[in-house]
Amino acid sequence: MTHTKFIIFSLICLVLFCGCGLKETVVQKEKVSYLSFTGNISNVIVHIDDLEPINLNNTSSKNVQYEISTGKHHIVITKNGEEVVNRVVLLGSGSVKEIKIP
Repeated sequence: MTHTKFIIFSLICLVLFCGCGLKETVVQKEKVSYLSFTGNISNVIVHIDDLEPINLNNTSSKNVQYEISTGKHHIVITKNGEEVVNRVVLLGSGSVKEIKIP
């Protein structure tokens, strides 16, 4: 009888203490998204919110991608001094928003 109680007690302790070594991890995504500018980027200046303007003339590629924080951003693009794009974009974590420049 005591032998059976000991085995039952051992099994209960085993079941209760098995979860103690369980480790749980949380993966957080980077809070970064990307703006991709495609099309004719010669003589183009990009204004994002109140940040310093980006001159796309300094790039040699036809597809330019910039890292930006997630959230709501106001994008104004001027080409040869004329405003060609004026929009507000909402960017999620890890997303890429393509903006075609005419």
